[in-house]
Order: sequence, then structure tokens, then C-alpha cells
Amino acid sequence: MTSAGDEQVETARLVFVPWSDAYFDEFARICADGAVMRFISRGRPLSRREVESITHRTHAMWTQHGFGPWAAIEKASGRWVGRIGLNLLEEWPGPDRWEVGYELAPEFWGRGLATEGARRAIRFGWEETPLERIISVTVPEHAASRRVMEKCGLTMQDEVVWQGTNVVWYAIDRDPTPRSD
Repeated sequence: MTSAGDEQVETARLVFVPWSDAYFDEFARICADGAVMRFISRGRPLSRREVESITHRTHAMWTQHGFGPWAAIEKASGRWVGRIGLNLLEEWPGPDRWEVGYELAPEFWGRGLATEGARRAIRFGWEETPLERIISVTVPEHAASRRVMEKCGLTMQDEVVWQGTNVVWYAIDRDPTPRSD
């Protein structure tokens, strides 16, 4: 297994770099935006301390596993787009805890960048990690996120209560044959 830091990871429009504190202020900005957080924390902006906790966990993923969420940079402009990649959901109740996730700055919404980035993250998962299944979780009413999951080949598995919230979760297996848990 190699880490994403070993080589350039990119798509047609995005470059992915391992997460670093250089992107903290941008990430804190979107986490403080109620529109961005609408489906993540039910619209409650996150405090800087909460964002610090998220970035601390992200750094730990990179240290322990050699991968985690990337900072996504737009090739054409060099601007930070958001955080996209594989994210460990340590408290997820199922056996598969690696999620493909995407949090983008609103100015980049509606351009297909979440789908482009999520597809690349899944490909990275199959090519560079031993993961057998990648999941993704959202609230049922987050239609845009669900469309991204479906465009990436994930299929809905179930609706459950997780961390006090009703969520739907999707999955894609390394082997295209669906498995039963």
C-alpha cells in the first residue's frame, strides 16, 4: 500500500493533497456556514474547536493509515475547493467504517466536483488500500449527496439512527458482487 502523499493524486479538474493545517481557515469557514452544514449538523455551524477536533482526527488518519480526506484544489485557479476523500467513521455501527466524503465550499457546488472527487477517492481505495467496502452516509433528505453516491456506484443499504440522527447509508464493494452482512 502506498499513501496519497507518495504521488500526485488528481482528476481532470482537481489536484488532491494530503490534509494539512494550511487549509484550516478555509475548512473552518465552510463549517461555520449554515448552508454547508444544513445536512451535516442540521444547520448548526461548527465552532473552531469542533473544526480543530475534525482536523486532529484527519491528521491521525494520515499518520496511522497513510490516507484520509484530501484538500481538493481546483487546477485552473489553484483555489481550495473543499475536503474530499476517504474518512474513517470510528463510531459507525457497522463493520465497514471507511466513508467516501465530500465537503465543498458553496461556490463550487453544482459543478460535478464532488462526484469527480468521490470517484477518484473510491478508485484510490481500490488501488492503494486493502478496503473491501466503502460506505457513504447522509441524511435522507440530502438529495444532492445521494445523487453523488449513486453516480459513484454506491447503492443504498439501509436507513438507521446514528448519533441521534436518521441517516441513510450507501456502499460499494471492491468485488461488484453485493454481499450480505
